[in-house]
Amino acid sequence: MEFKNKDIERQYLEKVSHIQDLINAPVEDKKYFWNDTVDFYAKKIEQIRRVMADEVLSADKDKDAEALIKELNSFLARCSSPEFQIALVGTIKAGKSTLINAFLNYDLASTRVTPETAALTKFKKAAEDFVQISFYTAEEWAQLWKSATDTRNSVFEKDYIALNADAEKSKWLNCETQRKTCANKDELKTEIERWTSSKSPCHYFVKEVLVGLKDFDLPEGVVLIDTPGLDDVVEFRSNITRDYINRANAVLMCVKADKLTGGEHITLQNVFTNTFKHPEKVYVIATQLDTLNKPQTQWIEMQAEWTKYLEGEKYYRSVELVQKNVVPVSAYLYRLLKKYRDNTISEDDEFELSAILNKFRIREKELDSRFKELENFANIKFLYAKIQNEIVTKYKKYLIDDIIASYESHQNSIKNIIGKKKQDQEKVIADSQKNIEEIRRERDKKIEEMKAAQKDKRELSEFVKQLKRETSQRVDELVAAIKG
Repeated sequence: MEFKNKDIERQYLEKVSHIQDLINAPVEDKKYFWNDTVDFYAKKIEQIRRVMADEVLSADKDKDAEALIKELNSFLARCSSPEFQIALVGTIKAGKSTLINAFLNYDLASTRVTPETAALTKFKKAAEDFVQISFYTAEEWAQLWKSATDTRNSVFEKDYIALNADAEKSKWLNCETQRKTCANKDELKTEIERWTSSKSPCHYFVKEVLVGLKDFDLPEGVVLIDTPGLDDVVEFRSNITRDYINRANAVLMCVKADKLTGGEHITLQNVFTNTFKHPEKVYVIATQLDTLNKPQTQWIEMQAEWTKYLEGEKYYRSVELVQKNVVPVSAYLYRLLKKYRDNTISEDDEFELSAILNKFRIREKELDSRFKELENFANIKFLYAKIQNEIVTKYKKYLIDDIIASYESHQNSIKNIIGKKKQDQEKVIADSQKNIEEIRRERDKKIEEMKAAQKDKRELSEFVKQLKRETSQRVDELVAAIKG
């Protein structure tokens, strides 16, 4: 760019040099070394992020740029902590926690009739059983409280008051992350319930719970996530789930087998939009088969109806993939059958199991002989094996594919924002050049006017002198004439 003002040119070149130094500075960060491809893309994004965050480009407080920096930070966090996240999402009481318990083979996630999962809960393989709790900051709590109290639904506020939760607030807001090692599964369950159950006063202030399990049949890099309901009365918590839908590497969308409503359709569309050309990573889980009046025949009818929608362009885009990835389950029946087999079933559970047997037209005395039939219908083992074979065994490849796709998406955003900033800067420079030219023209005009005024002054002075001479001569001639 050619500058007419040397001072502006100097400032411009200094900024360009500064940005170039930021770009060329090496990124020495071993946390990206787990994969060469990830390391390559992460370092490129790290260079761009520090340029975008630098005061030279961020001084104008551009909201789009600030949002992009936040996204780049999230991208780098994914690259440095290579976790493959399998998120269970759905509306309240869609059966997410029951399904997790079936996967874990132990009732760790609370499944009471009231909405239970109020905090994001992660399960991962670890050397010891532990529960780790992170808490909201005061600022985050203010946003959550505003979200809760702005809604016309007063359930949140009433429960908050009934539990006297305000007395707990000062203990937990801005509190450092806490971790407790548990001696056994029962202690683990009690600790999880304390921090995640909506009936616990301190759960309001919990941002995230991480559960480490020695007995967890998934690789160390895979995390199973139980999310708050998408129709939580507090939009702030529902948004946490929506955010995880966008970030998750695989999604198990839990939908009650007897309905597929408009809300689920919208959520499913968002899920498929964010899977980066991998619809096979989305599993629509038709839960609670046991609640159908005639489970074996009614699901066949429901499945045909679901296929009409899910084979469309916004979803799986093929009947074959619908048939492959829509999986009906009854996690509750599976858990009851396991308790029956292990002789740990309670009297209440026996009544529940008996009611389900009636729907299958199975007498209690026939349970042992038809046990395998019921277990197969519950379909949990099939679903678990499916996830292992189709997702978990390929999780590293999927993780890298997602990072590359995310990089390409960010690349477009970066180009747009940098292009906009370039246009803005060029306009500023052009305006400054224009202003200088206007000043120069004004100055030259004034100089010309001054020169013209000086010329007029000289001419006037000469005219006055000439007038004086002529007047003096006439006076002399007049005096001489009088004397004569």
